[in-house]
Amino acid sequence: MTTTTKRTMTDGAPARAEAPPAFLGARSLSMRVRIVGSVAMLSALGLLGAGAAALVVERERIDARVERLLAQEIAEFRELAASGVDPETGGPFTTAERLLEVSMQRNVPDEHETHLGFLPDVTLVPVDGGGTLHRDAGFRSAVTSHTQPSFGIVDVPGHGRVTYAVLPFTKEGRASHYTAAYFTDLEMAELGDTIRSYAVAATLAWGALVLAAWLLAARILRPVHELRDTAARISDSDLTGRIHVRGDDELASLGTTFNGMLDRLQEAIGSQRRMLDDAGHELRTPITVIRGHLEVMDVEDADDVEGVRELALDELDRMSGLVEDLLVLAKARLPEFLTTEPTDVGDLVRRTLDKAQALGDRTWEVDSAPSIVAVVDPRRITQAVLQLAANAVTATREGDVVAIGCASTPNGVQVWVRDSGPGVPPEDRNRIFDRWNSGGNHVDGEGGTGLGLAIVQAIATAHGGTAWVTAAGPAGGARFVIEVPEGDLARDEVEDTGEKAREGQGGDDGSAEVSAARSGENRTDREGPAYVSIESLLDEPREVSR
Repeated sequence: MTTTTKRTMTDGAPARAEAPPAFLGARSLSMRVRIVGSVAMLSALGLLGAGAAALVVERERIDARVERLLAQEIAEFRELAASGVDPETGGPFTTAERLLEVSMQRNVPDEHETHLGFLPDVTLVPVDGGGTLHRDAGFRSAVTSHTQPSFGIVDVPGHGRVTYAVLPFTKEGRASHYTAAYFTDLEMAELGDTIRSYAVAATLAWGALVLAAWLLAARILRPVHELRDTAARISDSDLTGRIHVRGDDELASLGTTFNGMLDRLQEAIGSQRRMLDDAGHELRTPITVIRGHLEVMDVEDADDVEGVRELALDELDRMSGLVEDLLVLAKARLPEFLTTEPTDVGDLVRRTLDKAQALGDRTWEVDSAPSIVAVVDPRRITQAVLQLAANAVTATREGDVVAIGCASTPNGVQVWVRDSGPGVPPEDRNRIFDRWNSGGNHVDGEGGTGLGLAIVQAIATAHGGTAWVTAAGPAGGARFVIEVPEGDLARDEVEDTGEKAREGQGGDDGSAEVSAARSGENRTDREGPAYVSIESLLDEPREVSR
């Protein structure tokens, strides 16, 4: 059966709808599968979209070219009919048959194109024309039904879709039709070959892209897998695992952040373990001492009970001091350990000297106390200086000099405590700040807990600085130094703030005490015990008698 579609030469091309491709979704089981699946789907959509767009554009281009060629053939035939000359007679064409014969002799059809002439009683075809299109009754009927120049499309059995242009004309009172036909499906078949080649190439490219995406996803997700494996290996007994960081992208940043978290976790748990070990090690002795004395105590002997009571209280005081020191060391690496603020270090030194005088009968002096403003925690710096002052008291005798001072350096601010005691041997200076190393320079032969200098070092480290000890001078003695950065204040701001701090101290009775301390006045007439705890000096300002 032959179906016919007709339209005039000014009509547009018929609309052609393409069925959208269908995709089946699958649930991913891993991030790698999700990434590769997304890449595969998007790339497939892109390739299919590009192929479909190319197909639509090329078909439109073919239709437009066919119509242009057919319109040109009609125009040439019209010109020949209007002004052409019969080569045999030298005059105008007298018959339609002769006009069609000359036109077919002069015009060479393109590939997939043919010319036909339909007369009332005969059909003319080119000499070299092929095919059986002129024999199809449906095609002849469709063409000869036109009374005006027109375009049309006919589906002809054996030929497929045929696009034609027809020009009706009359000679000798007889109607004839000149037809230029184009076998569109043959042209489209060549386009189909091109599309199939594109499909094969696109499929290969898509497969290569999916494979590359699979390998690339494995490489990209390697840090995530390492993070997972490292996290799986971590336990409370092994925190040493770390991710090998490569590159500087977001995943590398994630690995670095995770390693930093492990460092902090290892440090926190290590600090807790050290505190527990230290507490178990150091508290075992006083507990054993108290228990032993309680077991042999004669409850009927008042003197024995009183002696054991005093011993127990003394040991409990020592245990309390150990616990406080251990807590300070445990908190030293926590963010809330420091509460920094702009502080006049010179003023801090003078006020700390006033507090330190309660530690023992010594000649207390100020070496140097210029106004230097630094961003520090004044309470922690005071605690460290008082700890050094307490060590100096244990290393000296009554009347010996203990001096405190501060100075600005290229690296920040130095605060020191100097004494005239026996000093620290050079071989002990590197390990004296370790835990449980109480040193051997105590004049009374009794050492401390061995945590005081470790606390000083922890406070300095928390500020981003350090602590060390040197000889006080050619005559001996020791000079313990704490050096910390000044912070974010500029030098000119430091001077202005320091001047305001000095003005705010004007008229205070503490200035007289500072002057007396600088002059080396020995305060031996004060009341109270020869030794007081450092913690008691941090919060309450102490009034010193003269």
